[in-house]
Amino acid sequence: MSAVLAAGSSLPERSPEAAIQDFLLSLNRPMRLLVAVSGGSDSLGLLLSLKRAIDGHTYPHRHSLSAATIDHGLRPEAADEAEQIAILCGELGISHRIERWTGEKPTTGLSAAAREARYRLLAHAADTYDADAIVTGHTLDDQIETVAMRAGRSADAVLGLSGMAPATLYAGRLWILRPFLQTRRAAIRSSLEASGRAWIDDPSNDDLHYERVRTRRAAPTVDAATIDAAARQRTSLSAQAADWLRRHATAGPGMLVTVSLPASTEKAVSDHALGALVAVLGGKPHRPSADSLARLSHNLDEGSDFRLTLSGTLILRRRDRLYLVRERRGLLPLSLLPAAIGVWDGRYTILNSSDDEVTITGGPASTIDRALPGSIRSALQGNAPQIADIHGISHQQGPLVTVAPRLSLYADFMPSFDQPLADAIATLIGAEPSPSCPI
Repeated sequence: MSAVLAAGSSLPERSPEAAIQDFLLSLNRPMRLLVAVSGGSDSLGLLLSLKRAIDGHTYPHRHSLSAATIDHGLRPEAADEAEQIAILCGELGISHRIERWTGEKPTTGLSAAAREARYRLLAHAADTYDADAIVTGHTLDDQIETVAMRAGRSADAVLGLSGMAPATLYAGRLWILRPFLQTRRAAIRSSLEASGRAWIDDPSNDDLHYERVRTRRAAPTVDAATIDAAARQRTSLSAQAADWLRRHATAGPGMLVTVSLPASTEKAVSDHALGALVAVLGGKPHRPSADSLARLSHNLDEGSDFRLTLSGTLILRRRDRLYLVRERRGLLPLSLLPAAIGVWDGRYTILNSSDDEVTITGGPASTIDRALPGSIRSALQGNAPQIADIHGISHQQGPLVTVAPRLSLYADFMPSFDQPLADAIATLIGAEPSPSCPI
């Protein structure tokens, strides 16, 4: 572990009141905030602290609140608990919605599916209220548990120890904000008790089937200063990687990226940039494994020409040039009904505004430079989106069927740490940059 990540003196913990005041002062524009409130101590403390602060202080910008409760349908008591929160919000004069996760629940991967449903439903509530951001009650206790779980799975100390970001972009359009990341749960509960407020205890918080509960019981001792140092280093690394791509990478045709390898570079920076780029070009939601990235780094260090495939991305070195492009294999067709939107190969968002069903398959790029290496030309002959209508007419896109490049690595959740690198890759491949972070 690098010296910057060594544990130092702990950061000062913030009281709920101080954390919320700092948060509201940090907002760079007037905001309508949707508070995710389950009725547990953290989210209830968040809601009440925000309400008191907005009502009792003058801030540079005027902010307002709405709230939503997600009923996952996993406990019979959840519906009544959601109604209790609705009553409380009515007393506080805060608009409130109950969003329900309906339908069959998976027998495996329930936690991940519930998380996906939770944020999808929160985004729906935010859209209903025309909210600018979602605010959640994640605490310093949650942060320490998250880092403890990630540290055991990540070979990269910076990525593993940086934890949750204070802001995360959801679905490329809606920021999730976390004001309590330096606030302890005990402090929130003390504040609630002092004001005579009771909270709801979810029994799943004591269920040892869940990794987070087991981690909590193990009482992890990750130092808050270590987490902060990793977060700052990750932000810096992202900015440096973005600058490295701007100086050395060019794109086209399609999602082909060519990197002019400099005589010398800081390994951590180039490895971070290439790891993200490989994931995006391959249409994958995760960076390649640590072993795969180490293999790429080793090949680059050797200085010789090589050919390698990682996460669906063909990587070819020829002298001082590195070519990266989606390999030709594994391109599955996608059918879209009229007015439907879908994702093809993880790399493109397709909107069918026509009156006919269309099918997207792999085909040749619009232009292919004959000076490119043969294996790159071959990949470009079959990895670009081709659209065929019911009449069998094939084309790349048109006014009724639009194709937009997609950042698969950041499409669902993009921590604010990674925004510089995400925006640099977006500019490179012609995708839309992310909306500015509000804090």
